Amino acid sequence: MPVGGEKMEKKFFRSCLWLITYAVALVLLVNKIDLLASGAAVLLRLLKPFFIGFAIAFVLNIPYEAIHRALCKYQSRFLQKFCKPIAIIGAYVLSLGILGGVIAIVIPELVRSVNLLVSNSDVYVKNIQSFLQWLERFPLPKFTELDFNQILIGLEKELKTLMEQTINAMSVLFPQIFNVTTNIIQGLANVFIGLIVSVYLLSSKEILCRQTRRIVYACLPKRWADDCVDIARLISQCFSNFISGQLLEACILGFLCFIGMSIFRFEYAFLISLLVGVSAIVPVVGAFIGTVPSAFLLFLVNPMQAVWFVVFIIVLQQIEGNLIYPKVVGESVGLPPLWVLMGIVVGGGLGGVLGMLLGVPIFTVMYKLLSGWAGKRLEKKNLSP
Repeated sequence: MPVGGEKMEKKFFRSCLWLITYAVALVLLVNKIDLLASGAAVLLRLLKPFFIGFAIAFVLNIPYEAIHRALCKYQSRFLQKFCKPIAIIGAYVLSLGILGGVIAIVIPELVRSVNLLVSNSDVYVKNIQSFLQWLERFPLPKFTELDFNQILIGLEKELKTLMEQTINAMSVLFPQIFNVTTNIIQGLANVFIGLIVSVYLLSSKEILCRQTRRIVYACLPKRWADDCVDIARLISQCFSNFISGQLLEACILGFLCFIGMSIFRFEYAFLISLLVGVSAIVPVVGAFIGTVPSAFLLFLVNPMQAVWFVVFIIVLQQIEGNLIYPKVVGESVGLPPLWVLMGIVVGGGLGGVLGMLLGVPIFTVMYKLLSGWAGKRLEKKNLSP
């Protein structure tokens, strides 16, 4: 038999073998999908500390790079030798210092706010009664039939019934409370392990990147490996720019909210500004999410103050959305407003608040990949529309 025929037979035999293997694997995948899903869930649960560590390291890489670049400018031999450990320690000290400072400020403010809520409970009841009496001036359905005293009596009865049911259900809820406590302890342990993992990731990120690049080039053709490396670099850049821009934008919005509330003498100025700033980490709609509990707090103090606060937040959100956000975040990620809105809507529908947070950088990556692909195709066709 000619040599060419033997090669054709070997190639045909190899193709048949791959086809049979693929068919068997597909049948096993379909028949054992539940077992594979449970195995994947167990694997993801075991790897959760590493995911947490990667997220922490990715966020802390921003201050780490800034400190590292600042230290590398000096020609000191000591700094050149210990530049990396100093930058890592500085990133963690800076982050933990900011977090500790916020907690140290928030806890006393929160205690003061709770004490004020408790001490002014009679005033809140009178404010609610006055608000309901004000509503009775309008021909609204059912409001004229409301008896606030009867409502309070009914609420008191319902609370007593609820307390009795809660006491009776404690024996049933104890195993669930134990499970919740176990989950909390496990979550804290995962965060602690994640912090340790993040230290190792930051200290050896250059080695890990180099090893990953070697594996990619060893397993894939050079053209595909180049594309994978470029895409990974693009993802890292987009997420880093988004995180830094979004954090800066949230700080600016919280600071402006505090200044405005102090000027207009709103209650709980610092607590509400902090809440608005933290919720503003979620793009576009975050400030409105923080407005709801803030307006409720002010409503208990003074209903009209809550109304003016909502008006103030709407005006502030318009300034932030049209001036601050496009400059700080829009330019940092380079994503058009329509794609930003699409990322928020699609991400929120698929993953809730976390999806809204990750939707913008994910759509940024998709937008830039699509733009690059379209540019290459047009360049091959010698077109420039």
